[in-house]
Amino acid sequence: MTHANAIGGVVRPLLLAALLSAAMPTHLHAAKPDAAKGATAGATPQAGPALELQLVADELTSPVEMLDPADGSGRRFIVQQDGLVRVLRPDGKLDAEPLLDLRPRMLPLEKNFEERGLLGFALHPEFRRNGRVFASYSAPLRSSAPANWNYTRRISEFTTPTGDLSRVDANSERVLIELDWPSRKHNGGALAFGTDGHLYIGLGDSGASHGIGKQVRWQAFDVPAEGLTWDKLAQDTESLFGKILRIDIDRGFPGYAIPSGNPFARGGGRPEIWAWGFRNPYRIAFDREDGSFYLTAIAETLWEAAYRVAKPGNFGWPLMEGTHCIDRLAPRQPPKSCASHDLAGRPLQMPVLEYPNMQTSHPETKLGIKGVGTAITGARIYRGKEIAALSGKLLFTDWSSDFRKASGQVFVAEPGKPGAGLWSYRRLMQIDSRIIGLTEDRLGEMYLLTNETFGPYGNTGKVYRIKAAGR
Repeated sequence: MTHANAIGGVVRPLLLAALLSAAMPTHLHAAKPDAAKGATAGATPQAGPALELQLVADELTSPVEMLDPADGSGRRFIVQQDGLVRVLRPDGKLDAEPLLDLRPRMLPLEKNFEERGLLGFALHPEFRRNGRVFASYSAPLRSSAPANWNYTRRISEFTTPTGDLSRVDANSERVLIELDWPSRKHNGGALAFGTDGHLYIGLGDSGASHGIGKQVRWQAFDVPAEGLTWDKLAQDTESLFGKILRIDIDRGFPGYAIPSGNPFARGGGRPEIWAWGFRNPYRIAFDREDGSFYLTAIAETLWEAAYRVAKPGNFGWPLMEGTHCIDRLAPRQPPKSCASHDLAGRPLQMPVLEYPNMQTSHPETKLGIKGVGTAITGARIYRGKEIAALSGKLLFTDWSSDFRKASGQVFVAEPGKPGAGLWSYRRLMQIDSRIIGLTEDRLGEMYLLTNETFGPYGNTGKVYRIKAAGR
């Protein structure tokens, strides 16, 4: 991909190939940056509309979200992992002053591979009227936490000064949830308002299976038995780790209320829980047509997955990874059979799509398949009007085809009938950046959020709009 040097510049077209094919790719050859490619190895490219990436904003630091306040200003808010929420004006320039600066309230971040930071940001559905915003971020470990743990996660509300939507007052913070985090891993970060008006919150399983404290002690493929007890938190309905929460932030002040439809609203588990059994629920994206949401489940070992969440349920981790059984003490040799229900007899919910990550190519992983990517970072149903061939299809993104080299990927999946198994998918493009998010505007058009470093440092972050060539 050739980067544009100015706002509004266009990355040269890439071919959108074989959208309706049912073939599941088994391996993706690296696409040349300036080639009109999009098909997978072994597939025959078919004629289709060309896509362009239009540069919307650059010189950012690890942008994880972009939001349209729909307040009549034409502004957009770009959320950076380093703690800044930047303001993109209608003329394509970034304001010198941020909408919100949470850096003084955050844990200091490392200039290396870093999963902590400002991980989620959402505007109240009535932001134009009430100026309320919500953030999920990594704060320093509070004094009441276990002394050797890593940080404290905060889910907080902030507000703008009365009558002034130009900035958010950091001193207006109202902490809704504080959760002490034992490690630096498996943070989750999803934060979004549903079509029901409630706030949905994604929390990872704590990552403590990799060791408690400041450093990672064990990697994913060498976690010992003593670390695996922490995995169980995702299945424990009395814990908030490994869950999607749903809360009513318009009632219950100074806290929040529990929506009556939550599965444990009357007991049996924490009442905030909506869905459970997740390792690292990184992003939530609601479908504006049916109210369900798509959740990205970044793999621990071999399988990246996306789930369609239409109702409460158990989504499997660590009993399964995607549709696959897992033996955490022999992760490269997964068992062929395992339980399909949890200990309470509830069925484990399966993803709508999955793909093997690059660890399946490891010589000790004898599955006979090759990896496709490294981490799923976004999944959304396209409901825009500009690219007719994508209408109603699921776009999803992968962080990088190669961990060492910036090589993000965009895929499209053909939705299948409920219960009919995994959706087929194809790669649309590969770019010379890491893709850390996929977002949409109020018209349903989609944008890539990219970064060329390993974490929230530098200014290589960019936002690109996906558009039909020549439009």
